[in-house]
Amino acid sequence: WLQPVCLARAGVFLGRPMSRFGLLAAIFASAHAAETLYPPGITSLVRRPPWSKPLTHDEVLALKEARSAVEAPDLGRRLSQDPVEQVHIGLHGPGEVVVTFMTQQRGESSAVQYGEEGSAAMQTAEGQVSTYTSLLCPTNHARMVEPGLGDPKVSDLDLAKVVNTSAILPRSSESYVYIPLAEPGLAWSKLDKGCVKYKNPNAYYQSPYIHTAVLRGLRPGARYTYRPIAGSRTFTFVMPPGAGTIPQTDKPLRVGVWADVGITNVSYAVMQHLKDLTPDVALLVGDLTYSDGWSSVWDTFGTMMEPLMSTVPHLTVVGNHEMAEGRAQGVDWMYRYPVPYRASGSASPLFYSYDVGLMHVLCIPGTYAPTGLDSPQYQFVLEDLQRLNRSDTPWLVVQFHTPWYNSNEVHYQEALTMQTDLEDLFYEYGVDLIFNGHLHSYERSYNVYQNEPDACGPMHIVIGDAGNYEGPALPWRDQPSWSAFRESAFGAGV
Repeated sequence: WLQPVCLARAGVFLGRPMSRFGLLAAIFASAHAAETLYPPGITSLVRRPPWSKPLTHDEVLALKEARSAVEAPDLGRRLSQDPVEQVHIGLHGPGEVVVTFMTQQRGESSAVQYGEEGSAAMQTAEGQVSTYTSLLCPTNHARMVEPGLGDPKVSDLDLAKVVNTSAILPRSSESYVYIPLAEPGLAWSKLDKGCVKYKNPNAYYQSPYIHTAVLRGLRPGARYTYRPIAGSRTFTFVMPPGAGTIPQTDKPLRVGVWADVGITNVSYAVMQHLKDLTPDVALLVGDLTYSDGWSSVWDTFGTMMEPLMSTVPHLTVVGNHEMAEGRAQGVDWMYRYPVPYRASGSASPLFYSYDVGLMHVLCIPGTYAPTGLDSPQYQFVLEDLQRLNRSDTPWLVVQFHTPWYNSNEVHYQEALTMQTDLEDLFYEYGVDLIFNGHLHSYERSYNVYQNEPDACGPMHIVIGDAGNYEGPALPWRDQPSWSAFRESAFGAGV
């Protein structure tokens, strides 16, 4: 911390110039003031369940209804009767959020009614609807059958019900498959390179109807209520501060960060904990659902995470469980979690940026797309950094899934090619913070560049520990000089 201040990294804090040292001093002062709530050495006070298992859709509904019965008795009844489900909000253009929700029936309205809380003036945002189909590809076979935590996510019987076509097809059909009732585990051997054979009429998942509507003209700091017209429930959120502005309240901008979530009981506990921390906006750094080619898991995730994601706007990026596992190619994520890529001049939803308050967030796929000099990802990153106005947004934050700085045996040096391609660029433009997931543990670096502590380099935070079924990552390697703190546990951060 006593190295010379990097002039390229000087920022703006509360409307006046402040050196990087001053910014760090402010952070440490804030941390010191919080010691009455969080004792030194404790990264989180969330009460983590002692073990985990994937929850079914019905179990998630039961959890939500039980909680609603305590917090708002009428809400539990409306939740079970509401045709609208899986409500969540994301940031769109300046002064805009996009509301996404699902319905099971065709023909339901996509419109959303909204207005400032306490105001009689309401507006209606017309929306659009889509749906998609995907091939069932439970390619993460070993983890699904023997997960690091809890029971199998896809049981032998679940798969056998899909693979076994003997009840619907004659023996003469090329798509005929017989799985004895007493041996459902045989279904795994009938997969074609990890996927249910395309000839099987049961092989395809059909999504619900996915509705999106953009709420416009939103005032930073104002609290809004909104209701999908097709539903009976009303939701609220506070519009985050606009680019280059400071919240009008005394509190700083609160940014929630989590990754590698899944649908276990730990995932649910972490979600509730993050909700209780009342972030203004949240970054979800890839690996949302761990559907792993079993796409109905996205519906369970959407239902489970609705209490948080319907009230806190999110910016998400893809991880390997969106792109590679299940051969999903990011399709589920693209349909369900729209991002502001057009508003940031991007040609792909995989890479985009957004300004909120004094923070510019650059969101990229990292290792899940080419990163060479001529690649669309690199070119977008370069253009985004070149046009960045650090007077408005002095904090430059990047989120991508696979970490560069990771001292765990798991995923060690997995992103070396990307690091070689982009680290100099991030250093040149003075990136402050880099958030990653992928590793199912927590690790925070000192400011670092080319594997050595460097006052002008960014701080890297790996936070891929939000509760997924694969379990915490172990073992750790010898702790390098750039590693400040690491912990194999579950949680989220603000």
